Amino acid sequence: MNKLNRVLFTILGLGWSSFLIVGILLNQVFAAPNFVLLIERSYCPPQQWQQVVQKYSDLYRQHQQNLVKIESVILFNDLGEEVLTNIPTPEELGDLRTYGRSNPQKESKLSQTYDQVKVIRCS
Repeated sequence: MNKLNRVLFTILGLGWSSFLIVGILLNQVFAAPNFVLLIERSYCPPQQWQQVVQKYSDLYRQHQQNLVKIESVILFNDLGEEVLTNIPTPEELGDLRTYGRSNPQKESKLSQTYDQVKVIRCS
């Protein structure tokens, strides 16, 4: 291989390497925010629960578009908590029944357990 070809391959290799490094850095710097979603499942009227489902639907859509990353979904009330293994669809969440009472202490404990938390509850 002559010297001109070697220089050309070196320039191309360095160019593609720097392009790859810049892409990885941009992906890390501008990564989608990730969080654990806490949903209070204490009793509320069906119309108010539908508002909770609507808020969740908006976050779920953003999750599907990779604008945010929902790490996990935790349902909680005064009777306990349930960590869902998969991110539920808005339809699956809408089919759930609400029961129990609100428990601010449990919410506080869960919020302290995880780094980034969003909470959705009946208003």
